[in-house]
Amino acid sequence: MKQLFLVDESLSPNLVIRLKELGYIAKSVRDIKLKGADDIDIVKWAIKNNAVIIAGDLDFGELWYWHYHGKLGMIILRVKSYKVELQYEAIKFLHDNKVLAGKRIRHSLVISTNNRYRIR
Repeated sequence: MKQLFLVDESLSPNLVIRLKELGYIAKSVRDIKLKGADDIDIVKWAIKNNAVIIAGDLDFGELWYWHYHGKLGMIILRVKSYKVELQYEAIKFLHDNKVLAGKRIRHSLVISTNNRYRIR
């Protein structure tokens, strides 16, 4: 079963297209009618739908760490600019290192740049 990724509105919705090009199932918060929603509502949707959240917002990382540790997966992209090309570089780096396809991602917090990552 392929992993579903949910791209937060803090990142480009075009990242969804790039994830699909890499062979993943991806949706944006806009696709599921949660644009502008509270982070907790997005987390609840992700848990219900077994989705891994991809965000650029550290608030999601804090939610995972303090409240949802092990209940869902989150990827926080730490890029210098929020241009889709830089976001894609970080995602491609995770893809090339087999992080996105691994089972561990479903319950972990991943912090990633375009050339380093850390999993908790």
